[in-house]
Amino acid sequence: MAVSVYFTADDIKDNVLGEFVTADDNEYLLEGDLEVIDQAERLGIRNTDQIEAPLHYKFKRYGIAFICRRIAQDKMGTNNVELAEIEKYSVKYEVYSREEDRLRQQLSYEMITGNITQIRDRTIVSGTVFRG
Repeated sequence: MAVSVYFTADDIKDNVLGEFVTADDNEYLLEGDLEVIDQAERLGIRNTDQIEAPLHYKFKRYGIAFICRRIAQDKMGTNNVELAEIEKYSVKYEVYSREEDRLRQQLSYEMITGNITQIRDRTIVSGTVFRG
C-alpha cells in the first residue's frame, strides 16, 4: 500500500480522532495528500514536483484540518453509534471545517513552491467590496 508523502500518523494530534490514524499508509493521510495536490493545482501548480517538501506550515495545518474533518465526517455516519458519540464527532467536524475554510483562504502559490521572498508572498488577501 502507498505511504503518505506529506503527512504521518504522528501529525494527527487530536485525542479523539488520532486513534483512527495509526500508520503512515492510512487512507485518510493519503486523501490528505490528494487534497494538497488539488489545492496546489487550484493555485496554478501543474507538476507535483513543484510542491515543496516538507510542506509550508499553513499547508500542513490545512491538510491536517482536512484529514481530521474527513475522519469526523466518516465517524458521524457509522451505524450503531450512541448519540453522544455522534455529537462528539459532529463537534469535531464543525471545528475542523472552520479551520480548513480559514486556512484555505490563506494558501498561496509561493507557499506551496517554497518561493517566499516577501511578506506579501505568505498569504492571499481577498475581500468583498460593498457599494451603497
